[in-house]
Amino acid sequence: MYKKYQLKNGLTVLHVESHKSPVVSIQMWVRTGSADEKKGEEGLSHFIEHLVFKGTQKFGVGEIASMIEGSGGQLNAYTSFDQTVFYVTISKSFVDTGLEAISEMMGFPAFDGAEIDNEREVVIEEIKRGLDNPHRQASRQLFSTVYKKHPYRLPVIGFAENIRTVSRKKILDYYHSRYVPENMTLLVVGDIDSSEIKKKVKHYFASFEPYKLKKIKREKEPKQNTSRISVKKAEFQESLMYLSWPLPSAKHKDIPAIDVFTLILGQGDSSRLSRRIKLEKGLVNYIGSSSFTPQDDGFLAISASTSPQKIEAVFEEINKVMAEFAETPPTDEEMKKALVNFNSEEYYSMETVDGMASKVGTYEHLFKDYRHFKEFMKEVNSLTVKDLVRVARKYMKPEKLSVVVMTPELEGEAKAAAEKFKKSYKKVYEGFDSLKKVQSGSTRYKRLRWTTKGSKERANQIERVSLPGGAEAWLRPNFETKVLSLKAAFAGGVRVEPEGMLGLTDLLSRCWGRSTKEYNEHELSNKIDSLATSLSSFAGRNTLGLSMTSLNPLSSEAFELFESMATDPVFDIGVIEREKQMMLEYLKVREDSPAQVAIQLFMSRIFEGHPYARDLHGTEESIGRLSREHLDQVLHQTIGTKNMKMVLAGCFDPEEWREKLVNFTEALPDGKLVSNRFFVKKRTEPIFEYIASKKEQSHIVVGYPGLTFTSKERYALQLIQSVLAGQGGRLFLELRDKKSLAYSVSPLRMEGIDAGYFGAYIGCSPEKGEKAIGMMKAEFQKLMETKVPEAELQRARRYLIGRHDIDLQKTSSVSSAILFDTIYGLDANEPFEFADRVNGVQADDLMSIAQKIFSQPEVTVCVGPEKP
Repeated sequence: MYKKYQLKNGLTVLHVESHKSPVVSIQMWVRTGSADEKKGEEGLSHFIEHLVFKGTQKFGVGEIASMIEGSGGQLNAYTSFDQTVFYVTISKSFVDTGLEAISEMMGFPAFDGAEIDNEREVVIEEIKRGLDNPHRQASRQLFSTVYKKHPYRLPVIGFAENIRTVSRKKILDYYHSRYVPENMTLLVVGDIDSSEIKKKVKHYFASFEPYKLKKIKREKEPKQNTSRISVKKAEFQESLMYLSWPLPSAKHKDIPAIDVFTLILGQGDSSRLSRRIKLEKGLVNYIGSSSFTPQDDGFLAISASTSPQKIEAVFEEINKVMAEFAETPPTDEEMKKALVNFNSEEYYSMETVDGMASKVGTYEHLFKDYRHFKEFMKEVNSLTVKDLVRVARKYMKPEKLSVVVMTPELEGEAKAAAEKFKKSYKKVYEGFDSLKKVQSGSTRYKRLRWTTKGSKERANQIERVSLPGGAEAWLRPNFETKVLSLKAAFAGGVRVEPEGMLGLTDLLSRCWGRSTKEYNEHELSNKIDSLATSLSSFAGRNTLGLSMTSLNPLSSEAFELFESMATDPVFDIGVIEREKQMMLEYLKVREDSPAQVAIQLFMSRIFEGHPYARDLHGTEESIGRLSREHLDQVLHQTIGTKNMKMVLAGCFDPEEWREKLVNFTEALPDGKLVSNRFFVKKRTEPIFEYIASKKEQSHIVVGYPGLTFTSKERYALQLIQSVLAGQGGRLFLELRDKKSLAYSVSPLRMEGIDAGYFGAYIGCSPEKGEKAIGMMKAEFQKLMETKVPEAELQRARRYLIGRHDIDLQKTSSVSSAILFDTIYGLDANEPFEFADRVNGVQADDLMSIAQKIFSQPEVTVCVGPEKP
């Protein structure tokens, strides 16, 4: 049930009732973003997003975060070009707490001078972090090329100089001119009673001062009449490419057709761009197409990641795909697949309250009508091939083209390739004239039919099923959404990799499920995409498996593909060689992410001598040795009923699916149970490792040997993580809020079969590294020496339980939780007894495990421009 109204002060309020799970999303959408800032104000909206967390008239620094997290909720915000959104996700039992938090932040922020100064450093650290990110830098290059006058050309985060110098008065003036009730929309979505919520909303929000809204007139972007090329050299490993063409705003009547066109062109493995350029040619790490359709004019983009040597070839292949489009417009099959995916997304988005709120908020913000989604889908379902052809011809004109390339080398060659593409694209576009003859076609979307059987009395009850050959399955039906998730896992993973074959598990997860005896790679990906289904293999340090997420009416067809992938896999030589090349590219590109490099370095030292120390992605030398025979050998060693656990959760008929799983299991070999054990070398001295990196920030990990999956102390260690984590946690408060050392700081924890670790990560300026290491160790020391106060412990319990419950909204999360507990020897009901187990942990337990963990010699690693 939807309900929309307005308070006397002008605040728009929208309620959406959904009783699927006892969770509520409270979001405040403000119709102001970076595109509303004037010269000298760039970054002010984002800065204010930070500052409202820094205290209000009623609450001090960190108190709101502690209050929300102490109620099991999550609190965050984001800033975009057109809006700033503040949101709380919380149990329905604490909806008042969530409403009060949003009310205080949005209506009564303190903007304390000292806190403003502290937060300047945090935002500047965030800006530095963005400078180290190739995708953010390439995106900035794209927007500054596409937009020459409109404020979309400027980064949302703004500029460091503005953040350093902006005054408190200027912040207050801007806030009171834009963050006013008539410019805000409050969403309350989830397990609520609208009549009760309306009273609460009035209580918390009616007192907002109705300041006068300052109208902003954005500078319009002139029409683009000539093509543009921007090629830049950057100190990153990968080359990023964009082709773009201007589009009208989200309100334009052509947007539904554009969205469907971009899906067919470049979304999913069976799309035209991905099929040809990634799968068949192996030229890119990824390629896709999308439409950016904001409040003002947007653009259509083709984006790709490749190596410098392949840029020209990628351009050539894109032109071939576009020429093919001129010769062979979208087929009825492609149209049907696109429409099934668009309509299925309506059901997938209903799985979480945040997903529902985001969709409702987006349509309310853009159209001032939350119901516009239905009109949009009506337009989508009425589209024909002729509509897609028309918008392609109308918007993808050569004179409207912008070409953007960011590359670490061969800059001159990249520019020449871009110029060559521009000229050849003109000829390709001339072929679009033939599309005028395309007929309307007859494709119309057929609504999915729900035929689910099964008693709702059995909902959420877990049934253990013994399957042929010693396999086991757990069934947990739930009929609140139409989503079904099936997972099968086999013990193994990196633990069964032969010596010297680093990366074999990663290669197996990339290649298994690409082809079967019945379907080649293209046929299989096309079938999966046509069912709006997620179906793929997964692999890690302990397991290998298959995962399927589908909608109930399409699940039987999807399961046939699942069966084929499990029982009749084929490892195509061409696919193997392509994926090996992509693995090598990943190793290069990973150098652009010093945080990942730091984590891998830490793993290699904390687990030295154990399989967990291995790099999952291999080395250049080891990848070169991998072959189809190695894949067949590991799959044969791993796949078998004696080594398999399965979980089915969501919307399904237990009787029907029990029979399906029995038939499926009978087709598998018995195999053998993989049950190997390894040991980690015990250390007596601390370790410090440093890798030099030419980046703006240092990335530091400090950690200690941890626990295993079955350790009885693991809940106490999770609570220690909770004490340290979140905006109300000790690491955030001490290192970020009080000392402004970093934008990103968080605890780290991993449990394994034989060993685990616990520690903390921080990304900071290099001159702050030594202090950051000292402060992280100091926080660990406090936990050893002083009991966590009961109030803080209660906050940690609720935070941990709340996040757990929020995470289990998705059907796939439920199936994963049951699967991995059971395969590691835990009870299938443990994910649903989580609260009881956490509440049973006391302060003495935390001190005991802290003393056990933090008294060990630590491992410290740093990847950055200078040694701390």
